[in-house]
Amino acid sequence: MTVRNSTGLRTTFAYLALFSAVVFWGGNAVASKILYRTDGAHFDAVDLFVARAAWSLPLFFLMAILARPKNMPSRADWWLLAGIGIAFGPGACGFLALAAQYTSGAHIVLLISLTPPVTAVLGGLILREPVDAIRIAALSLGIAGAVLLTVTRSASGSTVFGDLLELVQVVSFALTFVLTRALGKRYSAFFVSGTYGTIGMGLLVLFGLVTGRFGEAIALTLVPDAATKWWFFGEIVFGLSIYAQTAQAFALRYLGAGTTSIIGSYGTLVVGIIGAIALLGERIAPSGYVAAAMLAVALALALVPVRNKRQVAEPVG
Repeated sequence: MTVRNSTGLRTTFAYLALFSAVVFWGGNAVASKILYRTDGAHFDAVDLFVARAAWSLPLFFLMAILARPKNMPSRADWWLLAGIGIAFGPGACGFLALAAQYTSGAHIVLLISLTPPVTAVLGGLILREPVDAIRIAALSLGIAGAVLLTVTRSASGSTVFGDLLELVQVVSFALTFVLTRALGKRYSAFFVSGTYGTIGMGLLVLFGLVTGRFGEAIALTLVPDAATKWWFFGEIVFGLSIYAQTAQAFALRYLGAGTTSIIGSYGTLVVGIIGAIALLGERIAPSGYVAAAMLAVALALALVPVRNKRQVAEPVG
């Protein structure tokens, strides 16, 4: 097999890995909403993020150990990894579970599309990276779309409180990417994600132990019903926490960061909306489609490549 054929085959597998990961990214909010239903195990938000952390923690820890570098991180880099872990665990994962309990799956997926422009602006504030007018316009349009989405309660089951929780998740998620970028390429993606995943999931497990919710959360995962088997273990633990991150790391080795971002962002948006309508039975008002169009344009603007500026892929957790 020639080098060109080998590279082409790997690129094909990278596309397949990325498209398959989109299913899990887009299905996250849908899975949470299904697990919150009164039939079956009947999780609440705290049960869900504590249980996810408990089952994901050993896998993240194993990933970090197997990918550990020869030269261990400096004290400054450990602080960065700790900050990423806080933003990822309690911030991104914890608030996503809370938002899913209080607002619609469609609103969550739409608001998540704000992550790229928020990341660009936070990168300018924290890392002193230049923020061009296109990114500012993207964030402005995205905020306008988010406001329209929230104040009109444009999807069944949506609430202003739940949307605000999701916006906290978006900022936390964006902060995860910015701090990860601050580490540069000093460590492998597997070590970085495994380490901050261990820290973040460890904090959520600690929360569960301190509040007395750990045992209850684990017990719910052992309820022998189809929802727990497919939506908790299949989607949230293995699909979202492990497979999607690994697939993204593989895709980034052979695809451009911009390509990865576009497929990941728009794929998540499409899969999530389809799932919210088809599986959750949510109805979206006309104002919701207008807001969705505004957020989609904002996302497109945020992903427009700018010369002499690093593109940033959008990991989804």
